[in-house]
Amino acid sequence: MATALNRAPVNAAAQVPPLATRSGESHWISPALMIVGCAIIALLMIAARLYQQAYAWTAGLDATSPEFQTYWMNLLFGQFAVEALAAAGIWGYVWFSRPKDLGRAETHEELRRFGIFVALIFCYVFAVYWAGSFFGEEDASWHQTVVRDTSFTPSHIILFYWAFPVYIILGITAYLYGMTRLPRFAARHSLPWIIGVAGPFMLLPVVGLNEWAHSFWILEERFSAPVHWGFMIFAWSGLGLGGLLLQACDYLHELTTGEAQTYVVDGGETVIDPALEFEREAG
Repeated sequence: MATALNRAPVNAAAQVPPLATRSGESHWISPALMIVGCAIIALLMIAARLYQQAYAWTAGLDATSPEFQTYWMNLLFGQFAVEALAAAGIWGYVWFSRPKDLGRAETHEELRRFGIFVALIFCYVFAVYWAGSFFGEEDASWHQTVVRDTSFTPSHIILFYWAFPVYIILGITAYLYGMTRLPRFAARHSLPWIIGVAGPFMLLPVVGLNEWAHSFWILEERFSAPVHWGFMIFAWSGLGLGGLLLQACDYLHELTTGEAQTYVVDGGETVIDPALEFEREAG
């Protein structure tokens, strides 16, 4: 592997100059991918919101009407098809284009991949905002205004079956990319990263429980009802990204300084980060 842990003894600097001395690699964080990715996400979400504005009140109030079938159910089926193709295409590309030998990655190449990884996480978080905050709050206001007559409403079709799948696809993409491109994340699974991806993903299964409960009780104005607790529990699991941030900073420190992170334990002994032993064994 290209990281210092596998290229030099513990506490010894790898024979790689610090990133600051290599002017050609100063833009490793890939701002272009962040901008383009977030722009595409914003375009998709704004288009969905404009569609709601145009057809929610005129064709979305009666699920039995021909207009609802034309403008909303056809949209739903179209979303399913697009999401299935996008997930298969993106995940397939990330998996089948993976490098076969991560141990041959040089530091500058590992930094480049790390920058793409950070950009993918940034896009993932941006997509989660649209689903969990923007369209999530919109759905609450819709149900306080219009009592649903079916599980498929103009707000649900966009929130649950468009915004949710978009961030799920991005989250799994970022996870797969880290596993297949970065030695640190290929050596072992990151528990905070698993929580940060799997938790928000579990919001989609909670939708099924939520709709079942709404079939029996009128809960439009009771957002604190127990059936809604699952949304809060799994939404807050996104805080797992804080743990991933610490791991990423540790990784970046090693790549840019050529030194593995060390800690002082009881007795004054200096030891390497125990978590990195996984990487040593995998190498």
